[in-house]
Amino acid sequence: MIFTKIPEDTFKNIQLNAGILVENFNPETLVVEGLMGATTGGISFTATPTFSDFGEDIDNCPKNSMELKKLTEWAVSLSGTFVTITPETAHTLIGAGDISGNKITPRNDILLTDYKDLWWVGDYSDVNTGESAGYCAIHMLNALNTGGFQLTSSDKGKGNFAFNFEGHYSMDAQDTVPFEVYIKSGGESAKGSINFNTHSVNLETDGTYTLRVSVAPSDATITWTSGDNSVATVADGVITAVGEGNTIIRGAITVNGVTYDDTCTVEVTEAEG
Repeated sequence: MIFTKIPEDTFKNIQLNAGILVENFNPETLVVEGLMGATTGGISFTATPTFSDFGEDIDNCPKNSMELKKLTEWAVSLSGTFVTITPETAHTLIGAGDISGNKITPRNDILLTDYKDLWWVGDYSDVNTGESAGYCAIHMLNALNTGGFQLTSSDKGKGNFAFNFEGHYSMDAQDTVPFEVYIKSGGESAKGSINFNTHSVNLETDGTYTLRVSVAPSDATITWTSGDNSVATVADGVITAVGEGNTIIRGAITVNGVTYDDTCTVEVTEAEG
């Protein structure tokens, strides 16, 4: 039976367990935020494309010619059942509604603020614990629960709250399909990143500017340096102008032996008066 076999890396490429539904997930740091609730029966996600055959009604044209087949849209849905409920979760399930304390009031109209990005994140691969754990993640864009607010209770049992979120396109980004998929094998080295909010600053002597920094992992230690301390100094992201000239401010982090950095050019002019 030469065809009775499985790939040698099968157990490195298996998705495990039911996963979690969260409001935010950082694929670089593995940090999740806003666990939405406990579920039962797992999660079901589907992304179904719709195709048009532009040659279907053309004489002498073969049907389903690949050159004339166009993908027009994706229908994206994520469904499951919560077994826990909070006012915030109920507000999300109602979809079009307003929340005030423990009261949620449904509306007859949908606001753009009712749409929210969601993440499903599940364990993946044979290394699925620790900072280098593998994961399989789905990012749903502009999600809205279109299944309505549903409660099924039972005698001596838990209440079930079914949901069916749909991803939506946006008029502001019509070519952006409303889902993304991330798959990372366990054991891969974590990567870092550091980004400044600006890469050019003009200051007068004795002036200051505070750089806003986005860094991953979030607890990485930033080492700050100035190319010329007689022009400008830096400490904890705060640039202080000293004397006329130009210099480069650098922030750097080291993750798993690899250094990542970003820079900002500073021009200092003499203060008037």
